[in-house]
Amino acid sequence: MPNNRLFLSVAKGFSLMEILVAMAIISLLVAVAVPRFGNQGDKIAREEINRLLAAIHMVRDLAVIEDKEYGIDIDEKGYRFLVLQDTDLPSTNQQSQGKGEKGTQRSQANKTSSSSRGSGTRGGETKGGDGNQSQVPVSQGPIWATIEDNPALAEHEFPEEVEVNIAIDGDNLFAESEDDVQIFEKQIDIFEDGEEEEQIEPPKIYFLSTGEQNQFTIGVASIEDYQDNKNEPVFFRIKGELTGVLEYQGPLPGDLFTDILRDYADYLEQDE
Repeated sequence: MPNNRLFLSVAKGFSLMEILVAMAIISLLVAVAVPRFGNQGDKIAREEINRLLAAIHMVRDLAVIEDKEYGIDIDEKGYRFLVLQDTDLPSTNQQSQGKGEKGTQRSQANKTSSSSRGSGTRGGETKGGDGNQSQVPVSQGPIWATIEDNPALAEHEFPEEVEVNIAIDGDNLFAESEDDVQIFEKQIDIFEDGEEEEQIEPPKIYFLSTGEQNQFTIGVASIEDYQDNKNEPVFFRIKGELTGVLEYQGPLPGDLFTDILRDYADYLEQDE
């Protein structure tokens, strides 16, 4: 009996975070390893959309579990996942912040402007007492930062065999020529100090701790030379709704750039 008690005390389970990471890694491996019919081009397009879908599922769960705001910065070249972080400066007298700051973070996640909120901070306040002063932590407002400690959410570059299109809140972002559309181009301030860290712009697609998200569609297709049938091109897409619904669809017949927002309800019903 003593040995059994020892065994039970040593045995430990897995945390929810460890399970989520393991599931995400397995999903990515399955997306890459499972053999599929069709030529190599369509296979790569399908793998890319499945990889992205698995990562989005994971980051949505993390947003709710960790009570944090997440987002994805994506364009035709690749994507990276972001998290909204506090930027409180350390001080000799750390004080807990009020619950109201969480509301500020959620409001910040919905803003597409890069300006941070500093009006609600208490920087510069001091306490008196025996001639000694202690500074309250100074908040510069929450900022978006790249996720670097989770391999399943690492920055990813799309292969040259596929092309990507994105629609946000019903607007087709890449409907025009690539030469005319540069929505993700970094804004340069001529008065900016060269030593300052890069200020990451708020993501176009965000996932809130409340389980909500903005409306988006991400489409991936093989380039023309890699399509199974060049006369009947297909693409794959991920659709996200405001209510938190996430849907994968594909292969869908049509052009990635003109049909990304097309209603395929009747086609999907027939396919079933």
